[in-house]
Amino acid sequence: MPPLIDGVLAPVIAAEVSRLHKPPVAYLGPEKSFTWEATVALFPHGDLRPRRSITEVFKEVESGAADYGVVPFINSLEGPVGETIDALATHGLSIVAMGEMRITLCVAKKGAPRVLFTHPHAAAQARRLIASLGAEVVYASSTSEAVAEFEKCPGDCAVLASPKALSHLEKTCGVEDGESYTRFAVVSKEGGAAGRWALLIFAVPNVAGALHKALTPLAERGINMSLIYSRPTRLSPWDYFFVAEVETSGELEAALEEMRRRTTMLKTVGRYNLVKIPP
Repeated sequence: MPPLIDGVLAPVIAAEVSRLHKPPVAYLGPEKSFTWEATVALFPHGDLRPRRSITEVFKEVESGAADYGVVPFINSLEGPVGETIDALATHGLSIVAMGEMRITLCVAKKGAPRVLFTHPHAAAQARRLIASLGAEVVYASSTSEAVAEFEKCPGDCAVLASPKALSHLEKTCGVEDGESYTRFAVVSKEGGAAGRWALLIFAVPNVAGALHKALTPLAERGINMSLIYSRPTRLSPWDYFFVAEVETSGELEAALEEMRRRTTMLKTVGRYNLVKIPP
């Protein structure tokens, strides 16, 4: 497995090891999806293995069939990806790096579109375009598969996908509602020991003030929290756990120790740095 330094792949060393080892990397596919683009950038010499769902990616890494997995984690316009959050909560993997990529969406058309093929996450980032078209939206499992459906369509249809997925077609790009960035989590069975950020998953008692009490140890030590998100546990109706991204500091361990006494469950599912993926 390529080495990790401060919770992120060491670029020079990892590149050299990867040329020799070609680490198996599972990712949410297929090719020419946004996750594929991120995976190619993060693992240019990896043995890339597309999987049809985020859960399949986690299972591939958990079983040892792949050294790493790459999955979408959060979008700046639409928030966290629920399936990724659920997988982090229920599988024994950790985030070892986080890649951030600018998302550009393009639309290609045949005739006057009555149907538009795309992925739900892409559709949520281009609501104004979809409203202007007035077309029925048909969802595919990825933007790449949406392109395949569009190509089979005889006419009066459109597709919303990435520039690379539509590289062979006439298209209009930049149709997203605003600047859009997605962060892609690199997961592994061997968690990083250090990094600027840590991701916490925790649950609190269902009593007044429980969340405030759980977070107080972070606030008292001046630890910055960049994200907090509630997610249904699926164990019973209206039962939630929380996901928080916090900046690591010398006092984080002390804060976590105190948080454990104020929560019903707490685990750290990653310590990592942010890698900017160039366009």
